[in-house]
Amino acid sequence: MLRPKALSIFLISTIVLVCSIILAGCAPTQKDAAQAPAEKLKTINASYVSRPINVPSVVAQEKKMFENEFAKDSIEFKWHEITAPSNQLEALAAKSLDFSNSLNYVSTILAKANGNDIKIVSSYSRFPKGISLVIKPDGSIKTVADLKGKKIALQKGTMLHEMLIRALSEVNLTTQDLELVDLDSSAGAAALAAGQVQATILPEPLLSKAIASGKVQKLRSAEGLIPGLTVIAVRSEFAKTQPEIVKRYLQVHKASNDWSQANLEEALAMTAKQNQMDIQGVKALYPEFTFEMSLNQVKNDLLKSADFLQKEGMIRATVDINKLVDELVDSTYLPTN
Repeated sequence: MLRPKALSIFLISTIVLVCSIILAGCAPTQKDAAQAPAEKLKTINASYVSRPINVPSVVAQEKKMFENEFAKDSIEFKWHEITAPSNQLEALAAKSLDFSNSLNYVSTILAKANGNDIKIVSSYSRFPKGISLVIKPDGSIKTVADLKGKKIALQKGTMLHEMLIRALSEVNLTTQDLELVDLDSSAGAAALAAGQVQATILPEPLLSKAIASGKVQKLRSAEGLIPGLTVIAVRSEFAKTQPEIVKRYLQVHKASNDWSQANLEEALAMTAKQNQMDIQGVKALYPEFTFEMSLNQVKNDLLKSADFLQKEGMIRATVDINKLVDELVDSTYLPTN
């Protein structure tokens, strides 16, 4: 017969053993934890950029194509009108955006090089003919070489910046030979008209509007200098945890592109209304844009650009640009049909 003290110890030990067995049975194993489903996605956030004439995005928004697709799974789809590339990239880094549409390729390269963990999952458009270096038609500047010592407005860290550097290199000049004023395209056009700068670089539709005013004239097109490429980017973490959502997103984008081509008159009318442009102006500009999703040529374009930007000191010399571009471009999410 157990003594009272020994009996107490025996009972306590038994209770501890039983509790341990119960808790062990309730605790999830490593296998169970690995198989636990991720938290259900409730919202998808994407940037909305209707300009220059981003027909696929306009059509998708007008017809609520993304909203309808993801509503099937009770997922809310939200557009966010963020046009500046720097603001889109900041929103991706802050996780307030999941997808960025019509993001210019130079901003994307520089962001990745500076640690913004993003992926390019599709091309969006190309429009090198729709970008031009412009000046006042007063005869003071006749060639790119005449820009030496002048003030030029453009948004730094964008493809417009790369275009200027390449145009200057053709006449043995660099950005050190002139004064750069960091302004977005609208402000740059206004500064040129007011005589505050002597040149700027404008994309469509600002370019056509400025030319039509008679206050500026073209000096050099972007054709032959840069690809004029914009892309669809996604947060790498989002792509890793929601690969099927990324694929569905691109499938919807393809559907909006296909619908636009099959119903071009209606698509261009939607774009004219959204951008408050004359329909004839939209029709005149549309041939300058190529809306395609293929990434076949994109890696080569990005490598050329990254190499150029690194030589210009805009990417650190220690960055492996081949690895950078390999990690940046991912074609595995593209529609296969």
